[in-house]
Amino acid sequence: MRYLNGDYHREDSRLIRSAKPWQLTHSWTTEQDMPCGRFRVIAYSPKKGVDWCVSWQETEQEALGTLIPKIVETLKAAKDNVQRLMDAEDVAAAKRKKEREEEWERYLRQEDARKTDQALADSQQQLAEIIERWGKAMTVERFFADAEERLKRTNDGRRQRLEERLALAKAMMGNADPLDFIESWVAPEERHRSKFS
Repeated sequence: MRYLNGDYHREDSRLIRSAKPWQLTHSWTTEQDMPCGRFRVIAYSPKKGVDWCVSWQETEQEALGTLIPKIVETLKAAKDNVQRLMDAEDVAAAKRKKEREEEWERYLRQEDARKTDQALADSQQQLAEIIERWGKAMTVERFFADAEERLKRTNDGRRQRLEERLALAKAMMGNADPLDFIESWVAPEERHRSKFS
């Protein structure tokens, strides 16, 4: 196609062939699909993955009517070949599907193993924190038990004042029962139950 005077014309058109060289100075060529006014028959396999296609183009020398016997003969001859290609594609599609399913199964197993490992690590981390908090709670509990024991050996005036202070300190520290800590711990099996074990 050649661009000339604001429009595209076929390169073999009378207008372009009769144009003077100076008229083509500010024109250019490009490729575009254009209807040719002739019929084309295309036979193909609609099955995905089967690459089979044959086409017949009507020309000035050969009209579509004369091509019909040739088209029928070609299609009859190609029947077995197309069927073989389609069967091969069915087998290949089944193989691809099986591979995808196996890959998905591997992924699910890996993900399950990762979650199981993560649950174990999280549970161990939580247990380590509980043990650390338990140790602090036991230290606090021993401190108050020791303070109460020493309080018994002090005189009455001082004892009353220290008992009030000790009660205030206990109230400030809150409940420090170590069993509450272990009760809040989540075991690995409670975090994630493996589907494959």
